[in-house]
This record gives sequence, C-alpha cells and structure tokens, in this order.
Amino acid sequence: MGKDLIASYNAYVKKYPLYTKDAIVDMMVKDGVITSDIAKKIKSGVSLFLLQKPTYNTKASEDFSFAKTLGATFSKTKPTPKSSRKAPTTKFNRNIENTYQSKTQGDCWLLSDINAMRLTPWGKQQIKNAIIPDGKGGVTIKFPGSPISQKNFHVSEKEIAAAKASGHYSTGDDDMIALELATEKLSKQMVKKGIAERVDDFDEIIGYPSYLTNIVIDKNNIDNRYMSISKLLTGRDRVEVDFLEQGEKAGNVLKYIAQNPQKVAGVCTFNHFKDIFGSRAKDDPVHGNHAYAIKKIVYGKEAVVVDPYHSNKTITIPWKKFVEDLETVYIATDNNNTFKNVRATLPPNHDKIRQANFEEGQNQLKKLAAKQAATQNRIKNEEINFEVNNILRSLKPLKGDIQSNKERWSPNLYLNFDDYKTAMSKVNKDNVVKLLEKYPDLIRDLDAYKSGWGRGEDKKELIEPIITALAKRAAEMKIDSKEVEAFKKKCMKELDATFYTDVSIIISEARNMLKTLGAKK
Repeated sequence: MGKDLIASYNAYVKKYPLYTKDAIVDMMVKDGVITSDIAKKIKSGVSLFLLQKPTYNTKASEDFSFAKTLGATFSKTKPTPKSSRKAPTTKFNRNIENTYQSKTQGDCWLLSDINAMRLTPWGKQQIKNAIIPDGKGGVTIKFPGSPISQKNFHVSEKEIAAAKASGHYSTGDDDMIALELATEKLSKQMVKKGIAERVDDFDEIIGYPSYLTNIVIDKNNIDNRYMSISKLLTGRDRVEVDFLEQGEKAGNVLKYIAQNPQKVAGVCTFNHFKDIFGSRAKDDPVHGNHAYAIKKIVYGKEAVVVDPYHSNKTITIPWKKFVEDLETVYIATDNNNTFKNVRATLPPNHDKIRQANFEEGQNQLKKLAAKQAATQNRIKNEEINFEVNNILRSLKPLKGDIQSNKERWSPNLYLNFDDYKTAMSKVNKDNVVKLLEKYPDLIRDLDAYKSGWGRGEDKKELIEPIITALAKRAAEMKIDSKEVEAFKKKCMKELDATFYTDVSIIISEARNMLKTLGAKK
C-alpha cells in the first residue's frame, strides 16, 4: 500500500469523477495501490484517516498504524442505505370497495358486472383470483375467459396513476381501476386482431374515445355482441334474458334470482326506448342505456339495484315498475349446474324471442335515426336559407353599382365596398352552394364591380371567400385532395393578378366544382 492512502484515493477520484467509491477502491486494488484487506475495510466504512500509515523515518514505523496503536477493532459502520423506492401510491387488497363510474367512460357494464359478482361468495373469490399484486405497486390481471391467447395483462403503478389523473376511469378502488385498464388492453388487442370493433357512436355520447364502451364482438349474434367481464373472470358464458316483450313470461328467472342470491350475479338494464322517445319521468331513479347490479329481489314486491355511478348507494324499485321497465337481465354463474337451472326457467322459444326483439329494436332505432336526420337537415336548411337571404339583401345594390360605373365613375361606388365585403365574409362551406344557385352571376358581378379605380386586391377580397368555401365543402365531402388543390390554385392564380383578372376561368372552375359536389350527393 502507498504511504499516502488519502492522497492516492483523492487522485483516483479526480481522475474518475463519475465512479462510485467502491469502484474506485476496486481499481486501486487492481493497480496494486492497496491490498484487498484494506479495500474490504474501506468498503465496510472504516475511515481512510485511520488506515493511513504515519510517515516516520524509522523502519519500525512501516508496521505502525493508528489502528494498532489505539487497539481499535473495526466493524461495519457503513449505514444501511434507505430504499430509493418510494412507498407505492396504489393499494390492492383483491377486493372491490365502493366505486364511482367516470362520466366520460361508458363502462357501466363492467362495473355493474363486478359489483354484482362481489355480492356472492364465489364472485368475491373469482375477483381475488384475478388480481395478483406484483409487489411494485402494479398488478397482473388474469382473464381465464379471454377470447385471445393472451390471458394475463399487467397494469403498472404508473399506468394506474395516469388513469386516475385522466378522470376517464372509476374512482374509489385501485383494484377496480386495474380491472378497467386490463380490460381496455384486451379490447385493444381484440380490435387490432380484427375479432372486435369499437362502437364509435358512443364516443360522441361520452365525449371520450373509449375501448371500454361496448366494443362489438359479433354484430350478427345477439348472445355474443358485447364484452362480458364476468365471462373474462370465470371463463363461463352468462345467461341473458330480454324482458321487452316477454315481461311476466320470463318472470321465473327473477324468481330464481330471488331464491338463489348466493348462486348468481345479476345485472339489469331498463327500457332505453323510454329515454329515446322522452316518456321516462324526470324523477325516475333509473334510466335506459345503463347497467345496474341487482343486489336483491323480493319476488312480487320489489327489487334493489346498485348504480355504478355511486355503488355505495342502493335504489329500491317497486315490483310493478321494475317488471314493466325491465329490458334485459344478465346472469353470471360459476358452475354448469346453476347455468342449466337458470336456462331451465326460460320459455323454450326464448332465444328466438330475444333475437326477434333485438331485430325489432334495431329497426325502431333506424327509423328514429332517419327521422332525427331529416329533422336536423330541415333545421340546417332553414339556417342556410336565412344566411343566404341576408347575404343577398346586402348584395342587392350590386347590379345598380355596376350599371352606374358603366355610365360614369361615381365616388359613391367606393362607399359600398365595405358592405359587400361584410356580406361576402358570411359565405361558408354550408351556404356557398345555395348562394351560387340563387345568384348564378355572383362571381361575374363581383368581378365587374370596381372599388375606386378597380384595384385587383379589392376584387380578391370579395371573390376569395367563395373559392375558399367551395374548397372546404369539397374537402368535407371527401373529394380527392389533388382536385381540390388544383381548383384553388387555378382560381387564386387569377385573383392574385392585381389588375387583369380573367373571371371566365374562375367561373368555369367554380361551375365544375359545383357539378362535382352535386354528383357527390
């Protein structure tokens, strides 16, 4: 070992500033500066000062050290480093506590299925089996009933934190959020593989692009149209009962649920046509297009349901209203015998009735959608007519100004320019076609109008809104972008000619675009 241990160590630190203390000590051993015994003591926390050899001129001093002089015994004094990892921000107990559905996520089906399962002993166990904490703040969710080869989906602590911050997932329980995120991952995989597709219409309702809002698995099979979280967790099919037409005829299944609350997990929906056609009472505690967990059925008296928006509360519904308003009941089980017993309570032609009801419902929705579209088009046309008439009223003096200009130059002609410019600023992609239909010579007249001494820039300010609006309309109707760009380029080339605008080219291009738009309809 060198005579000046501290100086040697400091020299290495200076030479290798990014190395750790232990790495530098190892390098000193390798270079023969210190022995492995000394290195071991340094790593254990012994001070370099105590290990430093004193510099005496006597030969005996070679074996002298403060350690020997003081008779010190050294033990590991290096403090145990605290874990650099912070405590997890997540909490998993593999049970589902009270949860609150996000307003921007249409996954009531998922939350209600889970809320219904947690009311049964077997459901609690299935949920527990599915949630496996990883010890790092995340979990692995097991889906035995996954329709793809991947059965396990990991959700990290970071992903859960991001989900909470987004406001698009449930609140109140980390286990539930993990189940949502795992289901979303599965949904994305299914869509990617082409065995499911997203129902984009729901995005407009909830205002958020979601993979949890009813992805469609099979449009033609009513029993396999949407994802079932209970099937994912248990690997078993569920029984679905449509009450819209069957009513009391399917009441036996409600009796079975009432008599076997520990064997089945029930979820129900209510008549969504009431909401669509506006016949549902404003103070009604339930509504359509929403799933509720069935907590209790007292057959012939009442039903108690749980809304996923606040699963800590219950809603009690009188029997008559419950049966009359009931649309569908979904029943999950954990064994084949219970499944068979539930099926045995249904009429023999149950499946045919359900399919017929489904098709009739789809037809009603199509008719309603067509009716709504017609109403919206009528309102839109009325708005467009109003806009066009206002523009035309403002342009009414235009022909008179043009005629006056032919006879003699008039200072008053310049005063009307701002009025015409204001009128043309109201031209947009929706009203431009109708405007040109009502005033076919509009572009020619705007070109003929001369503000002041007929500066080309003035004409451009008046005519350009028409060209821009036609281009936007064409783009909206999915006309080839190259055609749209060519149209704009030809027209703007003429408008950018400060004094010599060839209006016949602009008119020709505009008429061709109008024909293309008409053909696209």
